[in-house]
Amino acid sequence: MNDFFKPYEGLRPFLFISYAHRQSEQVVGTIRILHEQKYRLWYDEGIPAGSDWPANIASHVQSCEKVIFFLSERALASPNCFSEIRTAARLRKPILTVRLDESEPGAEWRELLSLGDVIPLTDTNEARAAAILASGFVSRRFHYSWTEKLRPRYLLLAASILLFAGAAGALAAVATGVWQPIEQPTVPVMVTEAPEEPVSVPVIDIGDAEKAFAIAFPDAQQEKAARKALGNQDEPVYRWQLAEIKELYLCGNMVTDSLDPVTFDPDGTCRVNGAPVITGVAADLSLFTYMLRLEKLALIDQPAADFSYIDGLPSLRELSLAGCDIDDIGFLTDMPSLRVLHLEHTGVRDLSALAGLDSLAEVSVSGDMLPLTWPDDVGWRVVLTPDDPER
Repeated sequence: MNDFFKPYEGLRPFLFISYAHRQSEQVVGTIRILHEQKYRLWYDEGIPAGSDWPANIASHVQSCEKVIFFLSERALASPNCFSEIRTAARLRKPILTVRLDESEPGAEWRELLSLGDVIPLTDTNEARAAAILASGFVSRRFHYSWTEKLRPRYLLLAASILLFAGAAGALAAVATGVWQPIEQPTVPVMVTEAPEEPVSVPVIDIGDAEKAFAIAFPDAQQEKAARKALGNQDEPVYRWQLAEIKELYLCGNMVTDSLDPVTFDPDGTCRVNGAPVITGVAADLSLFTYMLRLEKLALIDQPAADFSYIDGLPSLRELSLAGCDIDDIGFLTDMPSLRVLHLEHTGVRDLSALAGLDSLAEVSVSGDMLPLTWPDDVGWRVVLTPDDPER
C-alpha cells in the first residue's frame, strides 16, 4: 500500500488518529486527503522500529490537541484503541468519531464517546474526508505554516545566498565610493508622487508553544525528586523531559534512590535508613501523566487524594503506595506492565480491582490489613510483609 505518509512530529497543534490496523486502507486513504490539504496528523505508522510502542502512543495522545477515532467492529475490539480513547477522554481531549461500519459501541465505549460528534457511515475516502472537514472539528489551526515544510538544507542555501548578495552589495558600494569623482552639489528634487503604502508584514502563526515553557511543580518535594532523576539542579524543567524519568521514590518527606532503605514499624511509622520520616507533601500528582517511561515509582506516606493520575502509565513495573491513606484501589485498572505492587499499611481490604492486570505477579501487604479478599483465579500472589524485626 502506497498511501502511507510521514506523520507530523513537532510542538504545534496536531490531530491524533486512532484506528484498528486492519482498517488501514480505509483510514489512511481518508486521512491522506487531509494530509494533502496541509493538516498536521499523527498516526502510528510513525513509530520507529525497536522503540517503546505503548509509551510512544501514550506520549502522542498526551501531546495532541484533538483525536479522530475511526469506529469499526475491529476498533471496538482493540485494547489499544480503547486505551487511546480512554486516555484522551481522561485528559479531556475533544474526540470526533468517524463510522466505518454499523457497529454499536458498548456501555464503556458510549461513555467515552458521548461528548463528541459522530460522522455517519459513508462509502468512500473522499466522502469521509469531506464530512470531517464540514464538521468544523478540523480548523485552520492544524494547518502547516509555509515555514514548516522548508527543509533545513534549503534554509541554509537561502541564508548563504542572502549573505553572498549582501557581501557583494557592500563590495560594490565600497568600489563605487573609491572611484566616484568629487561630489557635485545637488539640486533638491520635489517629490510629486504619492508616498508608497506601508508594506504589510504577514503574521506567521507559530502555533501552541505550551510545551516550550518551564514546568511549575506543584510542590518542592516533587521538584526535588524530578530534578534528582534528571540530574538537573538549576535549569528549567520542561514537560517533555518528564518522559525521560524511569525511577522516582518519594518516601514521606524524603527523596531516595530506591526502596531498599525503607522500612515500617509495627504501628506503620515509615523509616528511611532507620530515621523516621514525616508525611510527605505530594498532594497534586497530575505531572505523573507525563512520566510515560516510569518503570519504578514510590509514593510512600503521601497525602494525595487522587491517585488516578498514575493509572495507565504504560511502562510502570513496580509501584509502592505503602502508608498512603487509601482504601479503594479501583483506579489501578489499566496498568499494562505492572508486576509488583506494594500496599503495606494502607486501608485496602479488597484486591478484586486488580483481577484484570495480566502482568501483575505480586502484591505485598502488611498484617494490619488483614483480613483481605481477592478472587481465587488470579495469576498473582499476595505476600505478607513482616515489619522490621529490629523495631
